[in-house]
Amino acid sequence: MAERKSTEDLVSMFMNFGKDMNLPTPDLEALVARHRKNLQALEDAAKSAGSGATSIVERQREMMQEALDEITAMAENLKVGSDPQAMMKAQADFARRSFEMTLKNTSEIAGMAQRSGAESFKVLQAHMQDTLEELRQAMSGKTKK
Repeated sequence: MAERKSTEDLVSMFMNFGKDMNLPTPDLEALVARHRKNLQALEDAAKSAGSGATSIVERQREMMQEALDEITAMAENLKVGSDPQAMMKAQADFARRSFEMTLKNTSEIAGMAQRSGAESFKVLQAHMQDTLEELRQAMSGKTKK
């Protein structure tokens, strides 16, 4: 019991010390509101990133289907017993088209990933600017309207 009394005295001493020094008391409601905004910004950025990832996966599925369709079409065009020269030409054409399609698809996926990352970053960047503006206003004694 004596230990509890001394702890209360110590807490009271620090509280009185702050009052005696005229230290500002923190606005707990403002702190909680700021943390809510932080969490909301993180949630919005995560949603943006998740949406981008979903779009990328869907597009990759479409690309895979297109490639399978082309392989099927090539296999149907190559008839058993057809001219070996024509078969070689068809295979070379298929290899060229596959390479070109792979380059195009890779570039498209990279662009989608870059846009998704940029959108997520913009959400966080806007939030950081709001936070800095609120801090600047608090330091200058102004309140945000």
